[in-house]
Amino acid sequence: MKKTRIRLSLFSLVLALVLFGLTIRLTGRDPLAVYWSILTGSFGSTKSFLNVLAYMLPLIMTGLGAAVAFQSGVFNIGGEGQVLVGGLASVIVGLTVPLPAPWGWLLALLAGFAAGALWALLPTLFAGRNLTSLSVATIMMNSIAALLTEYIVKSYFQRPGASNTETVVVNEGSILPRIFPSTQFNYGVLVALFCVVVVTWMLYKTPFGFSLRAMGSNPRAMQQAGLPIYGRTIAAMCISGGLFALGGSIQCLAVYKRFVMGFSPGYGWDGITVATLAMNSPVGVLLSAFLFGMLRSASISMSLTSQVTTEMISVLQGFIVMLVASPDVWNVLGHLWQRLKSCVGRGRKQEGAAE
Repeated sequence: MKKTRIRLSLFSLVLALVLFGLTIRLTGRDPLAVYWSILTGSFGSTKSFLNVLAYMLPLIMTGLGAAVAFQSGVFNIGGEGQVLVGGLASVIVGLTVPLPAPWGWLLALLAGFAAGALWALLPTLFAGRNLTSLSVATIMMNSIAALLTEYIVKSYFQRPGASNTETVVVNEGSILPRIFPSTQFNYGVLVALFCVVVVTWMLYKTPFGFSLRAMGSNPRAMQQAGLPIYGRTIAAMCISGGLFALGGSIQCLAVYKRFVMGFSPGYGWDGITVATLAMNSPVGVLLSAFLFGMLRSASISMSLTSQVTTEMISVLQGFIVMLVASPDVWNVLGHLWQRLKSCVGRGRKQEGAAE
């Protein structure tokens, strides 16, 4: 089963690249040149590679958040709002609690996790035991989070003289240090790897994690077995929301060192894409996040050279999600392949009989 899921992701990736290449050809560009630009933009220099690693950090966190929710059978579509709330909560703590490093940024990260968990808890409580409306409730919280964070910043933390909605820089001890000052690659990588290990251990090595995965596989059977479905749903949503929020916290504390409205180009939505390609595997999220970090880094460099717009990279991401989330496509292709082989086999038998 696991090998089948890995094979499905790889086949979907290859087919997505083929479809993307055909789309590029329709625009009058050379697909091979575009693919080469993606590779050189990601691995052409040490700085480019480190920037890819920096872009993948928030995607690891949001991908983990989506993976925990989806493995539990919970559709947390409010990741973008949780990213914003987590980033602002971390910055507020970084502004108001002057602690030396690493305690300053550790406390700020914990505050971000707690804020994201709370933001995910609210729609779960509003939906009650009617969990079919949970996805709608979470997606509505995205708009509320965007408006609320903007209001809080403008009302209480707006940087004087700034034309954008942004805060002042957080205290020195709350800044998440960069490993290489000339790049955006920072110590958030330690937080991300720690979370991958903890989530993997929780899901596959603990009774609690087993109950979450069992709930995602067959909630009715687990309910009949006496598992508190609603309580497990609340727990899964809180963990998922906290992980989403850490993606925003890392970006605010390490890259911007403040809260800037619009700092997230869609990390919450990209996390769903990352988890989908990884088949909700925490370890697979690392590889999937690296791929999408590479695409995001390359899209920026290619847009500067006017080769391909950043929207075209979103088309490639859409192809990947569409194919991974539609396994029936591969069933249809498999049936067509079998029929083609049978037709070829019958044709050869008829030629042999005629001779």
